[in-house]
Amino acid sequence: MIPTTLAQKRRATLTFVLLCVMAFIMYVDRTNLAVAAPTISKELGFSNTNLGMMFSAFAIAYSCFMIPGGWFSDRIGSRKAMLLYGIIWSVATIATGLVSGLVVLVIARFVVGIGEAPIYPTAARMIARAIPITQRGTAQGMMHASGRLANALAPLIVTFMIIQFSWRMTFVILGVVTLIYMFVMYFSLSESKKLVEATAAAPVAPVVAVPVNWPQMLRRVWPAAATCFCHGWVLWFFLNWIPSFFTQRYGMDLTHTAMFSTFVLLGGTVGTAVGGMLSDWRFKVTGNRLRSRRDLIIFGFLASIIGLIPLMFTHDLMICACGLSFSFFCSELADSPLWVIGTEVSHAHSATSSACTFTGMALAGAVSPVVIGWLLDITGNNWSVAFGASIAVVLMGPILAMFIKLDDEPAPEPVSSVHSSAPVTQG
Repeated sequence: MIPTTLAQKRRATLTFVLLCVMAFIMYVDRTNLAVAAPTISKELGFSNTNLGMMFSAFAIAYSCFMIPGGWFSDRIGSRKAMLLYGIIWSVATIATGLVSGLVVLVIARFVVGIGEAPIYPTAARMIARAIPITQRGTAQGMMHASGRLANALAPLIVTFMIIQFSWRMTFVILGVVTLIYMFVMYFSLSESKKLVEATAAAPVAPVVAVPVNWPQMLRRVWPAAATCFCHGWVLWFFLNWIPSFFTQRYGMDLTHTAMFSTFVLLGGTVGTAVGGMLSDWRFKVTGNRLRSRRDLIIFGFLASIIGLIPLMFTHDLMICACGLSFSFFCSELADSPLWVIGTEVSHAHSATSSACTFTGMALAGAVSPVVIGWLLDITGNNWSVAFGASIAVVLMGPILAMFIKLDDEPAPEPVSSVHSSAPVTQG
């Protein structure tokens, strides 16, 4: 018989790998519109404000359905919830390629946002229950780095598909791939759970649902959510507007835009992974959960401004590209610590608290694209104004981060137990 700890480690490893692949697929689907935006805009005659509306539609749904989705995941379990959300987002991605006109495209992207909104809170719930506390920052970092890697490679992947097929067929193909994978993930996790239950020395205790104390939850979560808004402003700026930036400022064709966008977005990929590892390293050194996460968040915010400042004063292509990549790297150092904080604000309701925290990021996604698009239209595509607005928002992040507090959960595992397995709970 396989020892229980070995079965649990196998399940944790499988869950982690499946979540990394899922994050990659999700971010290709999330970034595909930004990559296709210049082509769609040219074909359908959209302005920057119209594009901002499509970007914002996704983020509005993302912000509205993240908390209900996280709560629902806590109620029915992560595996079932993940499949349901995956079906919604994949079907809506397929629909994006089948419709035409601004209104229907906005609706399609809104539904994509409904499906994707609870995915990361649900994944955070899985990580919080399968991975020891001293490794959660790294796990979150690697999973989110997989998504950022998709951000970086999406310009190349989606551009290639558009050239080979069309922008419409690209959305259809990506939606079908997503749908197939979510079923693969569902059944793989089902078999893994059976293995743990079959090899357990004692029955696995069922999870008892504890009602959420919403006033207390909101009091705890608002500083983290506000900090996430500032982080999300920069994140959505990079995800939505970088291809358009290179197209509009430098007149690049689709292929060169994809190459430079990939270079910039790779900075975020590395930053997300490094941020998770540094967060865990700081926790092992200090033994302080809050300091180890918050210090890195503040550093990431302040350092990211250094990369944005040169864009206010020069149009040199290489300086701007390097500045953007450096800024995205530094900004993404804060991503994994914020997700870990999201689960630790209320450990008993980790999916719900993560959803509440990252509703701030989703709200930024709803506001940022429209504001940036409007600023570009009224200033004649003056990107310095857009960068200046982003710097102003980023400066608020460190101030808000100082108000973050964590849940009074039991003492964390000692550093010597880094390699021990956390208890595996149902869901």
